[in-house]
Amino acid sequence: MRKELFVCALAMVSMLGYSQTRYVDEVFTDAEIMKIADQPYGLNWQEYAPASIGGPQLLPNFMDVYMPSPAVDTETNRPVVVYFHTGSFLPKGLAGPVGERTDSAAVEICKRFAKRGFVAVSATYRVGWLANSTDLDQRRGTNLLAVYKATQDARTLVRALRLNALMGGNPLGINEERIILMGQGSGGYITFAAATLDKYSEVADFDKFQYEDPSSTGLYGKPVNAGDPYVDTAVVGDWWGFGGEVCLTGDTTALGLPEVDLTCEGRNFVNFPGVSSDFAMAINLGGALGDESWLEAGDPVMVSVHVVQDFFAPFVAGMVNVPIGQQFFNVVEVAGSMTAITRASQLRNLNVLQFYWNDPLSLQARDASYNPFGIHHILPFDIPPPNPAAPFLVNANPWDWWDPADPNGANETNPNNVAQSKAYIDTIFEFVIPRIKRVLDAPNLGSDVIEVNQKANTLMKVYPNPASDRIHISLEGQNRQVIRVKLMDLSGKIVYSEEGSRTAQQELPVSQVPNGIYILSVETDKGVVNERVSVAK
Repeated sequence: MRKELFVCALAMVSMLGYSQTRYVDEVFTDAEIMKIADQPYGLNWQEYAPASIGGPQLLPNFMDVYMPSPAVDTETNRPVVVYFHTGSFLPKGLAGPVGERTDSAAVEICKRFAKRGFVAVSATYRVGWLANSTDLDQRRGTNLLAVYKATQDARTLVRALRLNALMGGNPLGINEERIILMGQGSGGYITFAAATLDKYSEVADFDKFQYEDPSSTGLYGKPVNAGDPYVDTAVVGDWWGFGGEVCLTGDTTALGLPEVDLTCEGRNFVNFPGVSSDFAMAINLGGALGDESWLEAGDPVMVSVHVVQDFFAPFVAGMVNVPIGQQFFNVVEVAGSMTAITRASQLRNLNVLQFYWNDPLSLQARDASYNPFGIHHILPFDIPPPNPAAPFLVNANPWDWWDPADPNGANETNPNNVAQSKAYIDTIFEFVIPRIKRVLDAPNLGSDVIEVNQKANTLMKVYPNPASDRIHISLEGQNRQVIRVKLMDLSGKIVYSEEGSRTAQQELPVSQVPNGIYILSVETDKGVVNERVSVAK
C-alpha cells in the first residue's frame, strides 16, 4: 500500500511539474514572441544630440515592445515590464560596449518576460553629461540632470502606456495599473528615482546637489551663486516632466520635428499632461538612490539585485565612480540598494510582499556575511575582484555580454561569457518573479498604490468641485505663487489656459467649458500640481 501511494504521489508530482502558471513560467516559446521595434513614446530636448544630425534639438525616445503574438495569446489585461538599459548615462562606446535598448541582456530579459505572458518594453532615455570634466560643479551637476531628465522620460513612458491602454483601444492589451519598471546599472538609478523623487526640495536642499563654486557659470550659461541648486525647473521642468516648456518657432527641423526657439528659457517638452505617472513596482540591477530621504511611505514596491563589491555604484552607501577609458571620475555620494531596501521595508512600502521567504535562494540572499540584518527583497551577488588592490576590476554587471569583436569591450572586467551571464539572469528571475507575482496578485492594487501627485496636491485646495461657473485655486504654504493655469481633457488636450496671478490665489472661469472630467494643471514657483476636476452645469 505504501508503495502504491508513493507511485501515485510521484505521478501527481510529475503532472504538477508539467503544469504552468502564467507570469511565473515560460508559457510561450521564442517563436511565439513578436517584437514591435522603434516605437516613439515621447519627445524632448536633447542637448547632447550629435552634430551629425544637427546638434541639440527636440528628438523622440524609442521603445521596442516584446509580447506574445496575438495569434497565440488573446489576453487583454497583461502587466507591463519596462526595462531601462545601462551605460552610465553616456552614449554606447564611451563607458563600455553596452548602453542601448538592444543590449544582449536587455533583449534576453525582455524576451523572458514576454515568454511568461508579460508585455515587455526595452526603452531609450536621454543620455549625456560632462563625465570627465575637471570642474566638480559641471561633472556633478550634469550627472544629476542626466538622472533627472531620464526620470522624466521614464514617467513619460508610463503615461504613454497608460494613455495607450485608456484612450487608444488598448492595442498592446495591457493593464495600466500593473506597470513595473526594471533598470540595469544607470537604469537602476532611473527606477529608484522614478519611485521616490517627488519634491523640489529633494534636488534643491542638499549641498551635494548645489553649486560649490560662487564664481561658477551655471549649467544653463547663467551666473549662479554657491548654494544654488543645479536643477532649475524653470528650464528643465519638474520631476514629472511638466513646466519649463520650450517655445516653438512654428518651423520644423531637418528631421521634420518642431523647432525650438532658443531665445526662450524653457528646454522641456511636456508629454501627455493629465495622465498619471504612477506605477506599481521598481526593480533595479545595480544603480543607486540619489538620497535616502527621497524614500517616503506610499512609494512603489522596490526589489533589488546588486553585486556587493560594486565599485561604480555602492551596495550600501558611498561614492559613485564612473569609468571613462581607463580613468575613474567620482561624482556624488548616494544610497545603495541595501540602504534603499532597508528603508523601504521600515516605511512598510514592502508590506504587499509580507511573507517569510524561506526558499533556498531567499535564504541564501539573507546570508549574514553580506546581509547582516537579514533584509528581505534584496539579492546580493558576492563576486570579489580578482585583485583586492584593484577593486575597479570587479565584475559588477555579471548579466551582461556583447559582441567579442567590439573594441569598446577592451576595458571591461566582465568575462563576457554568454552561458555564465544567462545563468545569472536565471537566478535573477528565480528571485524577482515570485515577488512580482505577489504584487500582481494584490487586490485593488490601483487604489493601494498612492498616487505620488497626491503628495503635492495636499499643498493646493481646489473648490468647488464639481464646478459650474468658476473654480477657486488656493495654494498652501508660505510665499507660493501661481505662474500659469491649464485645464486639459483626459487626452491631454488643453481646453483653457491663462497666466497666473503671481499670488497664492486664482479663479478659473469654466462657464464656457463643456461638462466633463478634466485635469487642472497649476504651475507654481515650486513646481507643477495636478488635480482632477469636474465641470457640471
